[in-house]
Amino acid sequence: MREELVTKMEISLDNLLHNYRETVRHVEPAVVYAVVKSEAYGHGAVPVARALVEAGCKQFAVAAVDEGIQLRRAGIEGDILMMGATLPNQFEAMAEYRLTPVLADFERLRSWAQTARTYGKRLPYHIKVDVGLGRMGLFPEDGERAARIAEELEGTVRLVGLGSHLSHPSGDEEQNRCEQRRFQEFSAPFAARFADVQRHLAASQAAARFPDMHMEIVRVGGLLFGFEHIKPSPVDLRPVMTLSTAVAQVKTLPPGWWIGYNQQHRVQEPTEVALLPMGWTDGLTSFHVGSADILVRGRRCRLLGVCTDFAMIDVTPVAGVQVGDEVVLIGRQGDEEISAIDFGRYAGISTGQLLGKLPLRVPRLYHFGGQYLEELSILSEV
Repeated sequence: MREELVTKMEISLDNLLHNYRETVRHVEPAVVYAVVKSEAYGHGAVPVARALVEAGCKQFAVAAVDEGIQLRRAGIEGDILMMGATLPNQFEAMAEYRLTPVLADFERLRSWAQTARTYGKRLPYHIKVDVGLGRMGLFPEDGERAARIAEELEGTVRLVGLGSHLSHPSGDEEQNRCEQRRFQEFSAPFAARFADVQRHLAASQAAARFPDMHMEIVRVGGLLFGFEHIKPSPVDLRPVMTLSTAVAQVKTLPPGWWIGYNQQHRVQEPTEVALLPMGWTDGLTSFHVGSADILVRGRRCRLLGVCTDFAMIDVTPVAGVQVGDEVVLIGRQGDEEISAIDFGRYAGISTGQLLGKLPLRVPRLYHFGGQYLEELSILSEV
């Protein structure tokens, strides 16, 4: 590990694999598709996928075509489910890299069949239904027509699954059950025609909360990374990542002094402030100002200002803070711990919104069995 690293994300592959095995145990006999979109929620798609392959995972899910191509070029085999919106001009690349699309309308289903004819291969696909999220998918009442068209095209393309996503899996149970019934309505006409079709409705939160929604496939992202959206969690989860930096400067600001662009905070009394070498570019937001706690010497300190490349925190309550002291944004220090969910909630955003935007200038350092393995950063070999 490079000595000059300051701001960094450390990732425990031991904990990742623990979470994977516990999730598999929780949802079996359903098959787990590991969701590694958005660079595996900021953890690094390729290192995470490679570790999961070693643990026996053979199914992955992404949201963009290039994410699927990235995995294939890294040597990842098995099924790669392309969950995002795709256009027909992407179908040729998807066929070449063996990516399985989730198709959301009849026109795209026919276009995928035409791609299969061109390639001379019976290409697999899933069908997406919108049960209440208002984005991709057919409507529940389209099930009969979709099943009929899928049957007509079965000699050209191969229907593998039917999928959807709940609009608020941690919310009102009645609404979740309504959306589950809509999915069942759509799926019903397929039962007689496609005995082996695999259904998937539950992602991480629903997988934890509603065991009867596991069906044949469960798409899991947050559970793999130890995000306890449901408490108490029915899955024994361990946090996978720690996000940390170090104090770059300490000084005492006089009463009335402003902090940050656009005068984000004004101190009312002498305030000892520590400067951190990370800012908006590294995942912090203006919404964290005044609400986020950050750990220094095992104590919680309030974030007072954020700039593009810097942040300022109040360390007045902490004695003896010095340049070089470790600062933990996500993780444990002493008796205190801040989870990734906590740090997102400070800003009123989801964990995916928080971690999916972390750039590779924040190096990812991977550990397994107590040993440092590799780094993923802007200095990594392409």
